[in-house]
Amino acid sequence: MLLLLEECWKRVQEPLRERVGAATYEAWLEGLRPVMLEQSTIYLEAESRLSADRVRALFTVTLAEVLSKDFGTELKVEIQAREADRFDKLEVSPQRPIIDDGNRTAFLVLQSMLPKQQAATQLVNGADGTSPLRWEAGGEIQPQRLVPSSLYVFHGPPGVGKTFLLRWWREQMPLRTMWYDMPDLLRAFQRVNQDRRVSELHDELCADLPLVIDELHRIAHKPALQLFLQGVLRVREAKGSPTIFSSRWHPREVRDIDASLSSSLLAGFVAGIDQPSALGRLRYLRALEGKPSRNGRAPEIEGLAQKVTGSYPELKAAWMESRGHSLPPAYLELIDPRRVFQRVRDRIADRYGISATHLCGKGQTRAVSRARKIMALLCQQQGLSGGEIGRFLGRTRAAVSYMLLTLQKELDKSPELRREVEELT
Repeated sequence: MLLLLEECWKRVQEPLRERVGAATYEAWLEGLRPVMLEQSTIYLEAESRLSADRVRALFTVTLAEVLSKDFGTELKVEIQAREADRFDKLEVSPQRPIIDDGNRTAFLVLQSMLPKQQAATQLVNGADGTSPLRWEAGGEIQPQRLVPSSLYVFHGPPGVGKTFLLRWWREQMPLRTMWYDMPDLLRAFQRVNQDRRVSELHDELCADLPLVIDELHRIAHKPALQLFLQGVLRVREAKGSPTIFSSRWHPREVRDIDASLSSSLLAGFVAGIDQPSALGRLRYLRALEGKPSRNGRAPEIEGLAQKVTGSYPELKAAWMESRGHSLPPAYLELIDPRRVFQRVRDRIADRYGISATHLCGKGQTRAVSRARKIMALLCQQQGLSGGEIGRFLGRTRAAVSYMLLTLQKELDKSPELRREVEELT
């Protein structure tokens, strides 16, 4: 399909020159290049944002007419600028979320909740062509809430970047944001319920701070937790602090969910996050590939974006397969377990004032032991296995599992410790 598009683009150059005139063609259209054809839409790329805006405003209809005539079917045209962003450090996806048709609504809503300084930065960075921000008297940018609700539910299939988008938003917030994965919330609830301290967890979740609960769909078949969460939502609604859920399913589709809880969730702002669009896939693959996506491997990257239409993990797997054993050095550094461990170790050592030698040593003082457990937890969250953590700590995998288990019990009992760990993640 990409080869067909390129051949068509070569054929229409002279008709375009005749339609708009030689000077206009050379100034604005000659630098365009086709990158993708999907669902009757041709995606063209301009050399700069200024060029893209100009072509979009003045020549989209002409381009669509000429290309449609050559193809023999009605086509739409989308214009984008070549991204100048550098993604020098990757985790499981680019540093900033990729905004496209699949997640634009969720992004704009989250962006509207950022304080004015962070929101202004987003506007300057141009993460998206549209913005919920408005100019106030004196030229000061103020965030503008897009919806009156303080409850938000974002749902979509696995691998579309729901959790990544929410983690990005949390990093932009100057306030501490409470974060729970639903399995962790369940364990904490079970622990305080056994100790008859449910009110403590209730008060913690009702604090006047943003709250994010990931994997909402895992609340299915847990009536006691559903009733508890419903009580939390009532209190938080009165306070007005944002409460954000992510779920694999729409609230109506979560199995065995209490009717009143479902009604409360549906009263909030519910938005779907879909699989990445054509341009989203291309931007993601270019971010993984780095500079070679602009020269050398550009055709392979564009062809891969056309061929693989799944989630971000599927795109990443296809990209790695296309590279074989020649992954970029920066990427290899990111997936090197030792480098990940050393990065986390140094961060914990600096945070607690404990030397790296003592963290990885045999000392068992309370302070060293707890810091070591937190280090193991952060390493696990960064994707290291128990065996890898144990190898760098000089301990068995079973010992690492026990460390994580005892830390989880401490987290269930101590809100202060949970806040401490949240600040490090």
